[in-house]
Formats: sequence, C-alpha cells, structure tokens
Amino acid sequence: MATALQAPQSETPWADLVTHDGLFSIDSRQRIVQWSDSAQRLLGMKREDVVGKPCYEVIGGRDARNYRFCRRNCPVLLSARRGRATPDYDILCTVSGGEDRWLNISVAIPKRTRWPFQVIHMFRDVTDRRRTEDFARKAGTALRELLGEDGEDKTSRTNGSPPPVPALSRREMESLRLLAAGLSTAQIAETLGVRPITARNHITRVLNKLGVESRLQAVVFASQHGLI
Repeated sequence: MATALQAPQSETPWADLVTHDGLFSIDSRQRIVQWSDSAQRLLGMKREDVVGKPCYEVIGGRDARNYRFCRRNCPVLLSARRGRATPDYDILCTVSGGEDRWLNISVAIPKRTRWPFQVIHMFRDVTDRRRTEDFARKAGTALRELLGEDGEDKTSRTNGSPPPVPALSRREMESLRLLAAGLSTAQIAETLGVRPITARNHITRVLNKLGVESRLQAVVFASQHGLI
C-alpha cells in the first residue's frame, strides 16, 4: 500500500505534463497520492508530509464566509466518480506559515484504464485577483450608497435595523455560490451530483427565499447582504 501511495512521478497519469500550476491527485478515498514540486512551492507543504493524508485535511478549502468546501465526499469527488469534471472554482486555504491564500482550481480525470482511479487538481494563486475584486465590490457599494442608488429600503435604514436575511439550507447556499460563479443549471447539477430538476428546485427556493425574480438579482442580493 505504501509503495502505491508514493509511486515515482514517472508513473503518474500526469507524468508528461509541464505546467507552472501546482498539481496534486487523490484516490477514491480522497487520500493524496501525488504532490508536485510546484504544489510544494505554492503551498509550502512537502510531499512526504501530505501523501497518504485526506485532501480535505491538507487543503482545507473554504469560501469567503469560511464555509468549508473541502470535506469528505465533496462535490468534486462525487462528480469524478460519475466521470464528470468540475468547472473551475476558487477556494481560500491556509498555507504553511499560517497565511491565507485564494486558489483557483481546475479538475481533470484520467480516462486511461491503466491508471487507478485518480482526480487531478491543478491550482494557481489568485489572491491578488480576489483582493482586487473585493476592493472593487466594496468601492462600488460605497459609491452607490453615497449617490443614494443602492436600492435599499430607506425606512429600514432610518430605523437602524436592516431587513433580515433569509436562512438558506446548505444545498441552497451551495447552489447560490455556484450561481455566483456563473454556472448553468446543468453545471450546478453536475457539480452537486444531483439531477437537473433537483438543482432547478434548489435555485427556485433560493429565489423565493430572497424575494427576487431572477438569478442575477439573487447574486446581487447575496453580494450586498454578505451571503457570498
């Protein structure tokens, strides 16, 4: 078993890849089986310290509100088991030394049957991009408030108590975050490992709970109220 986990790099499904991105792969139990030099460079974690450990413990990815995306049987693994790749996504993780960094992750699934089941993760540091987007979002909100164009209920502002934000279930929050990432209903269903009609029902409940009429309005509402 130990030999399989620490197979030489030349025996990996991505041995012929040349990339600046970090690379790691996991098996069907979500254990890390390969860890590239570039992954060590970007995250500061050595191969011998992470191989054989669950990826969700090593990476610990979460969103801007500290919602844990990396977990046992995550949507990425569930989709991979069905032979479906997951669209690119951003996660926040804590690297060696305690620094938080945003990573953009792409997923690949080898089709050649000669390899054991593996899910390849390719990632790059997008911390600067996320900080720029966050600054632009906050600046835009401040400007709209200054110009009186934020569309908020002036009565609630006068009373000093903003309207309550509806509570969403875990699946509804996942659907909302994927909507904000620009995914279609089919892509959301694929990512969550559910049928399209189920994903559509999640989205409909989100719209109803937020009191909006469109997906774009839902994303704007969620951004303004700190849901995403």
